[in-house]
Amino acid sequence: MYVCLCKGVTDKAIAKAVAAGACSFTDVQNALGVSTQCGSCEQLARAIVAELAPLPATQFYELSAAPAALACA
Repeated sequence: MYVCLCKGVTDKAIAKAVAAGACSFTDVQNALGVSTQCGSCEQLARAIVAELAPLPATQFYELSAAPAALACA
């Protein structure tokens, strides 16, 4: 589904950016341009990033169980 009509950014594009290493909404915004024009998509884009981005390492009980999260800490 399209999240940002102004820049043509889909939820799949956001997922790919997170999978490629984007750890925050700002990272995704810089990579894709989402929510840089009218801003009406920011809330949805932030929610998608929050759902997909790895949690900071401090939120894991065992750091060794989530090595991907260490890159974003």
